[in-house]
Amino acid sequence: MNHPPQTAVLTHAEGRKASWFELFFDLVFVVAVAALGGALSHHYDWAGLAEFGFLFLVLWWLWLGHTFHASRFDEDRPDQWAIGFAQILAVVFIAYGASDASGARAWAFAGGVAGFKALLMLGYLREIRRPGLSRLCTIYGAIYAVQAALWAGSIGVEPTLRQTLWALALLLDVATPFLVARETHHAPPHPEHLPERFGLFTIILLGETAAAAVHALDHGPELHGDTLAVALMGAGLGFLYWIGYFRRARGNAERHIADAAAGRSLRLWAYGHIPLYLGIASLGAGTVYLAHHIDLAGPAPWVFALGAACAMTGVTLVSLATHGLPLSSGWPYVLVALIAAAAPVVSSTAPVLVGSILALAVGQIAMSLALRRMG
Repeated sequence: MNHPPQTAVLTHAEGRKASWFELFFDLVFVVAVAALGGALSHHYDWAGLAEFGFLFLVLWWLWLGHTFHASRFDEDRPDQWAIGFAQILAVVFIAYGASDASGARAWAFAGGVAGFKALLMLGYLREIRRPGLSRLCTIYGAIYAVQAALWAGSIGVEPTLRQTLWALALLLDVATPFLVARETHHAPPHPEHLPERFGLFTIILLGETAAAAVHALDHGPELHGDTLAVALMGAGLGFLYWIGYFRRARGNAERHIADAAAGRSLRLWAYGHIPLYLGIASLGAGTVYLAHHIDLAGPAPWVFALGAACAMTGVTLVSLATHGLPLSSGWPYVLVALIAAAAPVVSSTAPVLVGSILALAVGQIAMSLALRRMG
């Protein structure tokens, strides 16, 4: 394989778009996301949500690590494809293990993540000779090496130790942006390419809401009116979050990092996607579950409502970051999200619950449009 040319990375080239390989790479994550969503739909309770949330964050940070690396260094070269193909194989193992990551398939999930992290390490070390980027690449390489060791070391150990090692690895993911903050100005992510990749991942998750509607209709011996209502309204929520993200929040708008304030705004924008993505994925799994559990009982309606509140809050955070608004200006939208979280109190059946949340989502978008016209 040829080594990359020893020149400074051109992160602000005009017209930078996701490559065909990146589109292929993103679509592979559909398999892993679907596997996690399927597991949640079968265990739609607090324990299932906690496990889903943790595993989803692990998966998302893998995608995020690849995305930031590609935004800085991808030149659509064959040697980069080779590393990418290997990462895709790692995602295959992750998707296989996702359906029982805390049980018999933990080895596959951990092994896949370890392999992916090791390949991220290799990707950064290959760029270490670029002018001015040695320290940035060294820090990233060291972090990914430690994470790969933690995930690999968790294979075959008893569950408590395994969960501890996984948690430590995820904490490193959370801390990484702050550990490299002083170096990222040497190679900032591309202002057009990065939002496009986030937008593509958002579309992947929104597509899963449509797939969830299909599964909701297909998982019973007969099609009942209540099941049809839940499935269609669940798909409707996906439509509304598409409008909320791409039209209200403008989540895919260009993001330029010219100073420290812009860097903080980028972090708010990026981390705002966490509740958005968790919420959308949870709602998809909940649509499948509630379509066949019409009479509300147990934690399921609260899990669904919490997912809606998270998605609404995520859209709001992304919108505030995109438009450069203070956090305090988002309180009307957060209030709507809190009302959505309490929707099970006044909901007797699944169609009533999903319909109530659908109405609140419509109201949130309408309020945003009204305030924009007034402002």
